[in-house]
Amino acid sequence: MNQTQGNPQRYVIDTNTIIDLHCGKLLPIVFDLPCTFLVTDFLKHELRNPPFDVLSEMGLLAESLPPEQVTEISEMMGRYDGPSYEDISVLVLAKARNTVLITGDAALRRAAADNCVEYHGTCWLIDYLADQRLISYTRALAAYALLHQNKRFPPRHECDDLVKKWNQRQKLE
Repeated sequence: MNQTQGNPQRYVIDTNTIIDLHCGKLLPIVFDLPCTFLVTDFLKHELRNPPFDVLSEMGLLAESLPPEQVTEISEMMGRYDGPSYEDISVLVLAKARNTVLITGDAALRRAAADNCVEYHGTCWLIDYLADQRLISYTRALAAYALLHQNKRFPPRHECDDLVKKWNQRQKLE
């Protein structure tokens, strides 16, 4: 994590987004952003390539949820079809921390909206990297192409406008 003054912005991130970043060859650099990324302990077993210990060394933090939030996961599981227990756990963490959830999972995004949790997807995160000048817009476009080559499909409605922006700004590089 890039050190900033005060407390850096914290974002809760799901496994889907971590896989996208890995496929787009952006995973190590995302931890240079002036923010912190969090997952719940429940996600650690899902993170296999790269494994959680490698991600932790890069800067990914895992938090345990208190019993009342674990209970909230169970309650939400009964309300939503689609998101896994692990998915709902990051939603509960984002809600408890009053922070943004980064996910491309459609069912999890619907549950986040239903719980008034702000969310964004992988393309938003790629755009953040480019806006912070950690990558070029050319590299943002290349990462997006790699996602598709690896059969990863971040939310199209979010990506379409950003891809247009990257194409325009790429011309200025």
